[in-house]
Amino acid sequence: MSVPTSPSTANAPLPPSALPELQVLPTPLAADKLLVGQLLSKSNEKFTPNTLEDRDYDDVGSRWYKDVILVDEATSRFREGLGANHLISKPAAGIEVGTIEAEEMRVRLLKDPSAALKKVTGSLEGKAWLEQHGGKGEVGFVTAVREVTNASYKRAGLVEAGNGLWEVVREVGGQGSDGKRRGSGLEVKTGSKRDIVGVEVRKVVAESGEVKLGEVLGTELLV
Repeated sequence: MSVPTSPSTANAPLPPSALPELQVLPTPLAADKLLVGQLLSKSNEKFTPNTLEDRDYDDVGSRWYKDVILVDEATSRFREGLGANHLISKPAAGIEVGTIEAEEMRVRLLKDPSAALKKVTGSLEGKAWLEQHGGKGEVGFVTAVREVTNASYKRAGLVEAGNGLWEVVREVGGQGSDGKRRGSGLEVKTGSKRDIVGVEVRKVVAESGEVKLGEVLGTELLV
């Protein structure tokens, strides 16, 4: 993916307000492991279509990215992204705070998710894949992803700021709740300079022979 913003039409760039609210991935993935337009199954199978073209996508990017995240201390999985907020409420026990910072960020999304789904499932390969996996549980359709370049994933500390809020302070090592020493970095290894950290997955619904989009799913098809 190239990062600079590309227009949705020849004259009108896609505004940031048009972006969907993406869910943070429990574990970041290399950029080539999760693509917009893929079908996902409950058994963690993926179908990558060849029927979508560049004109089916929109891209919005920036040269810097930061997200404050909540991390499950026991599993190191990311629980929630809070945006670039410096002040947050104190998280519950067992949840630590971290940050993602990256040189570049891009969100890729489908211009018309419903039309794209029809393209993907209308091909012989897509139809066969859906018939094979659709009866075995939920199927999802990736409609948007957030990609970051040269990201760093760090633990953060909290400093009381008053009024029930806490200031996020980056790069904090020290001692975990288990009493063991730990570094400031979160354990993220994708093997790639470009990582996927956010996603929107929509449910695929088949009714009366018609395939259409349902509600937004969580990230359960990706873990």
